[in-house]
Amino acid sequence: MKHMIGFFLFCSLSLLSSCFEEDENRFRPGSAIPSGPSENELDYTVLTKENHPRLLLDDEEFEELKTKISTSGNGPLATLHETVMNLCDWMGLSGTPLTYKLDASNKRILGVSQEALLRIFTCAYAYRYTGDSKYLEHAEADINAVCDFTDWNSKRHFLDAGEMAAAVGLGYDWLYDQLSEATRKKVEQKLVDYAFTPAQKKIWNLDFYKATNNWNQVCNGGLVCGALAVYETCSVQAQDIIERAIESNVEALKVMYAPDGNYPEGPGYWCYGTLYEALMLTALETTVGSDAQLSQSIGFDKTAEYMLFTYGAVDKCFNYADNLSRTTPAIALWYFADRFADPSLLYYELKQLAAGGYSSCTEARLLPLLMTYANRIDFSNVTTPSRKIFSGRGDVPVVMVHTDWTMTTSDVYLGIKGGMAGANHGHMDAGSFVFDAEGIRWSMDYDRQSYAALENALKSLGGNLWTMTQESMRWDVFRYNNRNHSTITINDAKHLVDGSATLYEVIESDSELGATLRMTDVVSDQVASAMRTVKLVDEKDLVVIDRIDALPDRSAKVRWTMVSQAEPEIEDNRIVLTSGSHKRYLTVRGDGAKVTLRTWSTDPEDYDSPVAPYEDKNPGTYLLGFEATIPVAQQATFTVTLTPDE
Repeated sequence: MKHMIGFFLFCSLSLLSSCFEEDENRFRPGSAIPSGPSENELDYTVLTKENHPRLLLDDEEFEELKTKISTSGNGPLATLHETVMNLCDWMGLSGTPLTYKLDASNKRILGVSQEALLRIFTCAYAYRYTGDSKYLEHAEADINAVCDFTDWNSKRHFLDAGEMAAAVGLGYDWLYDQLSEATRKKVEQKLVDYAFTPAQKKIWNLDFYKATNNWNQVCNGGLVCGALAVYETCSVQAQDIIERAIESNVEALKVMYAPDGNYPEGPGYWCYGTLYEALMLTALETTVGSDAQLSQSIGFDKTAEYMLFTYGAVDKCFNYADNLSRTTPAIALWYFADRFADPSLLYYELKQLAAGGYSSCTEARLLPLLMTYANRIDFSNVTTPSRKIFSGRGDVPVVMVHTDWTMTTSDVYLGIKGGMAGANHGHMDAGSFVFDAEGIRWSMDYDRQSYAALENALKSLGGNLWTMTQESMRWDVFRYNNRNHSTITINDAKHLVDGSATLYEVIESDSELGATLRMTDVVSDQVASAMRTVKLVDEKDLVVIDRIDALPDRSAKVRWTMVSQAEPEIEDNRIVLTSGSHKRYLTVRGDGAKVTLRTWSTDPEDYDSPVAPYEDKNPGTYLLGFEATIPVAQQATFTVTLTPDE
């Protein structure tokens, strides 16, 4: 294959000269990023039968890790190791057989692939650390079980094949000398049959090579792990898989992280996609000597700070788009702390690790990967973040504010989102915001509902959850529609799917922190222009300003909504929000239009939507705000203040 020839010339990739002449020269992820011209960046000659294990940690490095763990006392390294071992004993050694079973949507075996990865990878780690044969036997049994499947579901859902390739590839490499010859042969054959060939022959439901989202990262990451593991048994095909992955990943990274590091799909998908990105880059570095400068992509060195800022002040994250509000460890941050020599990125991760959050984290199946990075990190340099505001441009711009980073009742947090509904996993949430103060999330975003339930519901109604056109039934789902986010709706119309709210200005002064979004393209079928400013004033008051110009031939009925778990009560010219013993007061000043304060139902059944019978209820949540009508060809400005002061 010649995929990479033009790519190397175009990108002027650098040379790691003589990386593999001696083992002590082996490139490690924590090393300085190389620079300079290159003729042959990736050294495939080291991928031999004698060179196992080679992915992530070779035998010498693993012994160094064991020594460091045994002498590290009760520090983070020892805690992380103990967490991996406990996870292995609790879930990795599960006695339930791995079986091929589609999920409720009759589409995925992704849960099976992820369980296989957890079981095989943690058992492989535990065996390498302890030498206890029970871990080896269990891992080998699980490897054989998934290799005995009829396929890895590439045609229906290639993510499943990607994660399974990672599971089998890592287990094969880490346990190579201990696995039976029959098991090794089976792995070598099934990686080709169930992963490599389907990828090359386009036996898939989605072209992940052209995707600019987490599919590109996960599918390529898993395939690369598998290809690097069995390279010497199918070198031509494996090299093609590796080089296709790099070539396609270059283009994806331009969308996913450039220019400022914010991730279009939000924090939950950052955790998923970026972890597989880290796995792929580390696998390349520790075997063939380089990540092909993928880690030098624009914005990639900034994305860890983005993720850190998505953590709010109340154990909730900024859950825009298809994300959940519950915080979960972002374990890919360990890669960035090591790769870019910035341990402070682990500020919140170490809190979660100490609190036991890593035992049940969403991406726990790849926890052994972290030992690669933790072995080199100086935890005494993990300091409190000092910046109060993060701003990111790109396809889905976001601005986030933390006032003191204590993540306690004194910390005030604000997250502001732009972008478009048509982005991958997007909602009609342009202009929306979350706001934490006094240990309470006053303005919230709904968690996404289960995909399977909605997929089945929309299919039964003749729709498709993943159709992102303006007419898609996706936008009839209560939690996806703009009416039920903390944003504006004009003339009861849906936001324009392809209209984007762009970042117009970042506000950063001693007294104000926030941003102004140009909302016009999102509502251009209903108004002439719309600008929205969301800011924190004096680290206390939330202020939202909307300036809207009506069209010359029609009026604009504005519906301003905020979603909250605080109970609202309309009192004359204000809305009183109550959460426990705390109150905040929402007032509106309308210049150019009369304002009527309102609350609305949050029960999907109360709305005329064909999807309503299939939707989750929303108990304990409220929609509040106001309505106002702007006359034809007139302008109005609405200033909303949410303050703890009466």
